[in-house]
Amino acid sequence: MKSLGVLAASVLVLAAVLAPVAAADASILRACPVAQDVPTGVERIGGADRYEVSVHASQAAFPAGAPVVYLASGTTFPDALSGSAVAGAQGGPVLLVPKEGVPPAVKAELVRLSPAKIILLGGPQSISAELEQSIEHLPATIERVAGADRYEVSASLARKTFRGGSRTVFVASGEGFPDALSASAAAGDAGGPVLLVTKNVVPDVVLDALREEVQLQDIVVVGGPATISDAVIAQLSEFARVTRIVGADRFVVSAATSGYEFCNNRSTVFVASGAVFPDALAGSAAAISHNGPVLLVSQAAVPASVAAELRRLKPQQIKVLGGPNTISDRLVADLAQYLRP
Repeated sequence: MKSLGVLAASVLVLAAVLAPVAAADASILRACPVAQDVPTGVERIGGADRYEVSVHASQAAFPAGAPVVYLASGTTFPDALSGSAVAGAQGGPVLLVPKEGVPPAVKAELVRLSPAKIILLGGPQSISAELEQSIEHLPATIERVAGADRYEVSASLARKTFRGGSRTVFVASGEGFPDALSASAAAGDAGGPVLLVTKNVVPDVVLDALREEVQLQDIVVVGGPATISDAVIAQLSEFARVTRIVGADRFVVSAATSGYEFCNNRSTVFVASGAVFPDALAGSAAAISHNGPVLLVSQAAVPASVAAELRRLKPQQIKVLGGPNTISDRLVADLAQYLRP
């Protein structure tokens, strides 16, 4: 197990304030990957809008191209939340698109990446049939993973990618994004999916997906009872050991999620706004490619919990997702103090 917690009815609760202690202890108990040697520094991955940010994150993470690309809506969060973990597991990026058309920067990135497969996340209400038709000329197989709702999409992605072989599954709210923004990178690092639930019920399609996970050992629930109820925890505990990651706010939960999953001395850490979702979700697949977490900050400050986690992680480089309107230049400059000497 990667964390410390309080055992109650086979459910572990990881208090966010204990994340650095838990992670440090866990690194003794398990083998941690050797950190790659990378250039030291803080780099902003920005763009004119969320679509360009997703392109620039892709360029930074996949300079030589990618076997698969996932396209997700840039205006809603659920499909990208589930898709980021599977994209990272397959060595590809998530590129954001509006419903009706592919922005020129995204179209150019699809050409540069030259993937064998392009997967559209969500039904026509998220990504239109016209958009799908507009990329059919590309030399790639085009697939769509859709469903009756966001919960079915998350279950379908888990089945399609992990085929019942996950040891760890992350569970997040399908009704709000803040607690779950860091879940995708952590799930990708653990080699498992992100499954979505409502506050009070695990949807039947998600229960079916969990029944197929024959190697499942751990379920990590990201968020407290205000977003995912104890009734859901009880449902999930029938399948595996459950750890709930809780915290006073989205920043504390972000730090705790990183502390649960990632060893210290990471080469690269990604930082994103906790106020908006697109940059963090597009950047999660890139973070997975660097074996690093996504940590959340406010526009002008690094919260204390995140600062503590950065000091534990000791990164060589920090990549900041988004422009000055979401993360200020002053904050970017301040992040240099957390770099490994």
